[in-house]
Amino acid sequence: MATPDAGQLLAQLVPFVRTLDLSIAPVTTPGQATVTLPSRPAVHNHMGTAHAGAAYTAAESASGAAALSLFADVVAKGAYVALKSSSVTHQKARAGDVVAHAKIDGAPADLRAAYRETGKVDFDAVVDLSVEGVPTARMVFVWAVRKPRT
Repeated sequence: MATPDAGQLLAQLVPFVRTLDLSIAPVTTPGQATVTLPSRPAVHNHMGTAHAGAAYTAAESASGAAALSLFADVVAKGAYVALKSSSVTHQKARAGDVVAHAKIDGAPADLRAAYRETGKVDFDAVVDLSVEGVPTARMVFVWAVRKPRT
């Protein structure tokens, strides 16, 4: 059986992702993923732009899909992927659909090799958020992949 697309897998593993009606693009480049948060009143703040919590969820979801694109096979065998920390720098408030593009920092082959050697690996995922191509925030998520507990 084929492994599902990383975005589909994320939506299966993390039900909360579905609460915001995020659009998760198919992952075509390992270590990269794009998620769109559609603009609508239910996700807006008092300024009519995406609430920071909703934008954070879109960004975390993009970074999670990027991580799963590298480690879905070991997750299927019981390993876990968990968020360790995050940081955010807001740049500009802008109304509209929020696009979160995540890219894993590090060569996928090197990260996979580190996991194979030690049963664990930590890495950053940098997520750039934009509305209509205008940067609105940058977030950095630190992810951990750990072998299954026995």
